Amino acid sequence: MEKDGNQGIELSSLQNTDGFRDTASAQIFNPDHYESIRLRRIFAYAIDVICIAILTVIATVVATLLGIISFGVLTPLLILCLALIPLAYNTLFIGGSWQATPGMRFMNVRMEMMNGGAPDYITAFLQVALFYFSIAVTSSLILVVALFNPRGRCLHDYLVGTVIRRIPLIS
Repeated sequence: MEKDGNQGIELSSLQNTDGFRDTASAQIFNPDHYESIRLRRIFAYAIDVICIAILTVIATVVATLLGIISFGVLTPLLILCLALIPLAYNTLFIGGSWQATPGMRFMNVRMEMMNGGAPDYITAFLQVALFYFSIAVTSSLILVVALFNPRGRCLHDYLVGTVIRRIPLIS
């Protein structure tokens, strides 16, 4: 345990196990936390789109069978459920303990609140809903916002108060 000679504060207590600072210093910009973050986000999203597509195909088969069994009575409800798959996928993974979808984990990134805390399910839901809404309304042009800030934050990140950071590899 290292001690600061002037104040007697343990320096090791200020760091998490993954190398990021605690909430008091989470606002400090460290370029290593955002190394190639835009590219990592793009690839993570591509991986997640594949996962969502697989889940949607499986759910479509189940919904079709349930629609046939119910003589079409359940079809409107099942179509709504199919539309909610991407929203539920992202919300459950990002709001969970990993703070990342499988694609984000594969690309070594995770979502955090700007104060360094973990997003809850409500924050994850708002972030994902704003993402899909802004993509639909602007035909993906809103993602250009990420090019003009050093953290690669998109508009939906600003609105919800989140940031996507790189997870350092543990050696």
